[in-house]
Amino acid sequence: TSCLANLYRDGNDSNGWHADNEKELGTNPIIASISFGAERIFHFKHKHNTTLKRKLVLENGSLLLMKGETQNNWLHQVPKTKKKIGKRINLTFRIIA
Repeated sequence: TSCLANLYRDGNDSNGWHADNEKELGTNPIIASISFGAERIFHFKHKHNTTLKRKLVLENGSLLLMKGETQNNWLHQVPKTKKKIGKRINLTFRIIA
C-alpha cells in the first residue's frame, strides 16, 4: 500500500543502520526494494550476535525482498562510499496496516 522513492545522487548519499519495524508495518513485515542505476553495497548486521554480518551488491534492476523475522533480528544500511559512482533510485514497497 506504500511506495517510498529515494534518490542516491552519489556515494555521499546513504542511510544509516536501521530496521523497518514501525508498528504500522505489523508483525514480520514484507519489504520489497527495487534498485535502478548505479550499484550500491547493502549491509546487514544481526541485532543480537554482532559477529553475524552480510554484504550484498544491489545492481541495476535488482529486487531485495526482506520478510519473516528479518526486521526483528537484523539491521541494514546503504553506507557512504568514496568510490566514484553514479545516481541510484530505490523504490521500497511496504504494506501499511
